[in-house]
Amino acid sequence: MAEDIALVAINVGIWRRLAVLYPSPATRWRKYAFVLPVCLMNLMQFIFLLRMWGDLPAFILNLFFFSAILNALMRTLFVMWKRLAFEKFLEQLTHIYREIEASSDECSRNLLAMAVAESRRLAIFNLTASFLDILGALIFALFLEQRTHPFGVALPGMDMQRTPVYQIFYVLQLPTPVVLSMMYMPFVSLFAAFALFGRALLQILAHKLSRIGQLQTEEQRYQMLIACIQLHITIARYVRNLTALISYIIGAEALIFGGIICALLFCLNIITSQTQMISIIMYILTMLYVLYTYYNRANDLMIESLRVSQAVYNVPWLECGMAFRRTLLIFLMQTQRPLVIKAGHVYPMTLAMFQSLLNASYSYFTMLRGVTNK
Repeated sequence: MAEDIALVAINVGIWRRLAVLYPSPATRWRKYAFVLPVCLMNLMQFIFLLRMWGDLPAFILNLFFFSAILNALMRTLFVMWKRLAFEKFLEQLTHIYREIEASSDECSRNLLAMAVAESRRLAIFNLTASFLDILGALIFALFLEQRTHPFGVALPGMDMQRTPVYQIFYVLQLPTPVVLSMMYMPFVSLFAAFALFGRALLQILAHKLSRIGQLQTEEQRYQMLIACIQLHITIARYVRNLTALISYIIGAEALIFGGIICALLFCLNIITSQTQMISIIMYILTMLYVLYTYYNRANDLMIESLRVSQAVYNVPWLECGMAFRRTLLIFLMQTQRPLVIKAGHVYPMTLAMFQSLLNASYSYFTMLRGVTNK
């Protein structure tokens, strides 16, 4: 099972315990107990959002909270909907992982260990940062002059600030640091782990290509080249399967995050409260961090695939026979096209695209500011 793989153990373990992945008849109820209360809270957030319509800064701030929790729900429901595809992909990852782990090549095992260590650090950091961020929102609400829930919620015909209604709903939101962290961050961390594993595979491939010139006989060099081609085919299939699995949800998140960042920048331009300014800057940085994690990890994978192409080009061939030269030429042509993860199967996930997304958000912000200043 993928939970036994250190690369993804933390996040897959969370989803297995919540029955999001690998549910059994005895645990299937857990996913409903996990998701349905958050769905109800998100609906109450939407009702509260409608009440804030006349107060633009408050509306935008609560729109961020509503969108963040809606996005967490989208991720979790998407994984539940695509559960079999996720489990199949994790099975493919586990098979490749076990092969490298059992290999006699120490360099390959070291590259895998580095990817595992980085993946685990990222997973722990993401969960911890998310927990502390939401815990801070819970505590901050206690020090406001006006009674306000950490996540603004409302019900028709009910005064949410009246005692004991306010206290009841505040207590009901106390589990949110744990619940929302387990709902929001595993998807981000798993994507990073998948990309890190793909990068490690490409680094292993480049290492094997560099060894070809050190082999004594042409037969050994030819067999190593064939092994490298087979590994490249495996990596290309892995990246295609990863893209097919997460492409649309990543594309949707890019659009949502871009729009919310634009709205928060606009809100930053019209508010006067320093406390709200600090909060908005933190919210913007949070969304930028998630987007950067996606695009930076995918960009690293693409760069490593370009290095593999260069490693193929550097393979010594002058002293080899025609069969080796012909096979090497075909392999070189195959590696000219970099391996790219695409958002929505359209836009390559690179740092250049990340910058374009930020530029688009800022352009809409300046347009809104220009309209309101007239």
